Amino acid sequence: MTKTLKRLAMLSVAMLLVFAGCEKEPEKDLDDDTGSGLPEVLTNEVSTITANSAVCGGYVTSDGGNAVTARGVCWSIQHNPVVNNSITTNGEGTGSFTANITGLSPNQTYYVRAYATNSNGTVYGEERSFRTQSNGGGTTAGLPTVETSTPTNVTTTSAVCGGNVTSDGGSTVTARGVCWSTSSNPTVYDNKTIDGSTLGQFTSNISGLQSNTTYYVRAYATNSQGTAYGTQKTFATETSGGGGAITGTINGHDYVDLGLPSGLKWATCNVGASTPEGYGNYYAWGETTTKASYDRSNSVTDGQQINDFSGNATYDAARANWSSTWRMPTKAEMEELVDNCTWTWTTQNGVIGRKVTGSNGNSIFLPAAGYCKGTSRNYVGDFGYYWSSTPPVSNTDYYACNLYFLSGDHKVHWSYRSRGYTVRPVSD
Repeated sequence: MTKTLKRLAMLSVAMLLVFAGCEKEPEKDLDDDTGSGLPEVLTNEVSTITANSAVCGGYVTSDGGNAVTARGVCWSIQHNPVVNNSITTNGEGTGSFTANITGLSPNQTYYVRAYATNSNGTVYGEERSFRTQSNGGGTTAGLPTVETSTPTNVTTTSAVCGGNVTSDGGSTVTARGVCWSTSSNPTVYDNKTIDGSTLGQFTSNISGLQSNTTYYVRAYATNSQGTAYGTQKTFATETSGGGGAITGTINGHDYVDLGLPSGLKWATCNVGASTPEGYGNYYAWGETTTKASYDRSNSVTDGQQINDFSGNATYDAARANWSSTWRMPTKAEMEELVDNCTWTWTTQNGVIGRKVTGSNGNSIFLPAAGYCKGTSRNYVGDFGYYWSSTPPVSNTDYYACNLYFLSGDHKVHWSYRSRGYTVRPVSD
């Protein structure tokens, strides 16, 4: 009994020490090695819409650490459908899938979400909506259905967009194109293109834009019942003078002053890249050279107690490769970037990423370069992962802090040191 009481007392003291000195637990990567949470799933755009059917689907980006046992889409005539409504079942596991939705009523608006289930529960992707076509038997025609393409080829004054008219709603499409504005939810009463009057895909050339400006764009399609719009997309035009308000150069590498409180200078390119859109090299945390495979078994710093190493060429990929005053940003400096800048998900010179604009109007572009695990690169064009030089307060032997972003989120969290992430240097 005495030994048991001693063990309980020692355990209580240990737990108090842990909680007193720790931050929150690290957030998981999309395919964490040891995670135990819920899956993550995205909903595809709806296409091939008829009077009684449609095609949708999704992409399970993470199993949350437990095998995905069911996936598919659910739909209803009410918002936020769940698996208790109508569903498809489209296999198991992670990855993309296509779902055929049948048994629909003509000329009816439906709401659809992808879902994924593991042992911890069910999660849902974004909600999409669509309207079935008229069956041609006297039912009143509805609005067309149109999807918006992702903007590309963005310059200082122009961009390329477009869309796909997947349904005429039971009445002939008389006009289609894209509309844009500097305000959300543009309409055909704002700026627009006119790109034909048929079903199917189309390309729109947008011109006459202002440099260094964020725009909102939607595809549209018009029939006798009115005008329908696709999902809103955003893009940011480049800064006059070549896609970056370059403030100066250090040791042959350009930087931008974003007007941050600290006065920190951010490089215009990743280590190993020659342009702002280049992905550059991938490094495991605390390593200064690239390698063929990124695993815990060959991680130099995995399991090692290392303090913040910004500026230490032994561990700092920026200092080791660019020299001079260049170094990797600390966790606090990444948080300053997150808290004091406007982040826009956009495409620059054909590359998807985030335009980060400071209070003074200057900006940098961070490409969504994904990350390396093992011998493969993952989620290129979907996610960005950038190492900081800082280990977290807790779990310091196996994790490190990093900047993480996708189209709908950007923040600083923790990840496995063994992963190959990109590096964006800074200088004081």
